[in-house]
Amino acid sequence: MKTRTIIKRYCIFFIGLIFCALGISFVTRAGLGTSPVSGLPFVISLITGISMGTFTFLFNMLFLILEAILRRKFTLQQALQIPITFAFSFFIDRFMAMIPTRFGGPWGSSFVYLMIGCVVMALGISLEVMADVIMLPAEALVRAISQTTGMKFGNVKVGFDSFLTVSAMVVALLAFHKLNGVREGTLINAIAVGNIVKLWRKLLEGAITVFLEK
Repeated sequence: MKTRTIIKRYCIFFIGLIFCALGISFVTRAGLGTSPVSGLPFVISLITGISMGTFTFLFNMLFLILEAILRRKFTLQQALQIPITFAFSFFIDRFMAMIPTRFGGPWGSSFVYLMIGCVVMALGISLEVMADVIMLPAEALVRAISQTTGMKFGNVKVGFDSFLTVSAMVVALLAFHKLNGVREGTLINAIAVGNIVKLWRKLLEGAITVFLEK
């Protein structure tokens, strides 16, 4: 692959990363829960007062370690996940600081925030997938588990997201005696984003292909 094409692919991935962080922030600020992968970092941030981005980075580093253990090696591509994850976590914190929360407000306006977040997050994921250069540690761990066990990626992803969501629910119940950070928005996000990703890919794949071939 030409160096110019590789640079273009990483630029697309980085733009997708920013959109994904923005989408997660909108979903979280909706006050109706957050995305499955972000649930545990968000709940723990509510308990400790430490930023969601900080725990997003820490959890992803744990996922990176687990991926390396499964693969029994640590490659340059895995090492690149560290600065990528740092940038992702940084943007989450910046966007969270910029977007006013709808928690406790009218459900209708919270739902609007949630859907904006789902659409933007799906755009980010679509760009990351179409860039086809690197994955964030959470998705990379899912891929490693899939390749190691022979299970389908989609099935492992569902199980992984479900485990994180249940974990966030347990921690929230123990800390607050209610489901702070895990609500109907978490379920809506889990269902909606995958379907919206398909739409974004249909809309963008042609343009992305032309851009990469120039």
